[in-house]
Amino acid sequence: MVHSLSIKPLPEFAQRPSAKHQSDACCSLSLRERVRVRGKHSVEQAKRGRSRRLLSIAFPRVAAVTLSLVLSLLATGCQTVSSLRDAQDTFNRAAAAENALRSDLNRPLDGGGADTMIGLGSARCGYASALLLLNRIISESSDKLRNDQLLGDALTLKALCEWRLGQFSNAVATAQSAQSAAADQLFPRDRALLRALPGLIKTDQAYQKIMERKPLTEIEQLLVSGNGAVAVVQAAREVVDRDHPVQIFLLQAQLAAYRNFTVAEFRLNNTTVPVEHPARTKANTQLKELDRLCKATGVGPNLVNYWQKLCALDFP
Repeated sequence: MVHSLSIKPLPEFAQRPSAKHQSDACCSLSLRERVRVRGKHSVEQAKRGRSRRLLSIAFPRVAAVTLSLVLSLLATGCQTVSSLRDAQDTFNRAAAAENALRSDLNRPLDGGGADTMIGLGSARCGYASALLLLNRIISESSDKLRNDQLLGDALTLKALCEWRLGQFSNAVATAQSAQSAAADQLFPRDRALLRALPGLIKTDQAYQKIMERKPLTEIEQLLVSGNGAVAVVQAAREVVDRDHPVQIFLLQAQLAAYRNFTVAEFRLNNTTVPVEHPARTKANTQLKELDRLCKATGVGPNLVNYWQKLCALDFP
């Protein structure tokens, strides 16, 4: 099943890349870091002085798109920041453990194996621990987080933890809170992720409906309708520059939603998506854009080849 921050298209009938593809299927994205502005230091000086850390996006061969959030916190010696860093580290360890499970081809793809279930349970415990820390920090130190320009980071991380734990309504509420209460602290990547979150949740919900063999119309509505997952993520893509590194993750989120739609058609309707279907046309456009970004950033062709084969799309 889909677990939180993983966007997992159904793996059946998928053509898996060879082992050599896995190392090429990861890219590192720049992530801004929050700096507490003190005394004579202006916001502009703080921005110029940011060191860069990484937003790591992994693409395991089981067609799960997994985002690992990394926050950089500079206000050393502050208990609130230390606790937030602990929550971040706990989240990242859980994400790394889940990534390893998702990328292991020797494990059952449906997550039904005993080892897989134990591993996923351990990852969920990690997300739950991070969420407990974040709830305490936000509850006790909201004003300090705001003053330190960290409230947006804390709320973004909280929303992602809730998504991983399947607490979808809470995740949406937290995302909305971040967008209203900390809008001035959200940089483009955070804004895009929070805007995309409802769409990522819809992909998870559609996956579950496919497993339960719910009506195809319900699944299509969640994935490729005018307010489905693909459309919601598209709106999120439009809040950042078309060359922003987070676009690579968001494009794959759209392709993952389309992949689930193709499997739903096969499982429930015993057919394939017609060549002229609007969802397939859009997916081809998204694949071309992914190809452009991969070439521009030097990612290489394996990622595009993977999604082209997985979704049976036209080669860019």
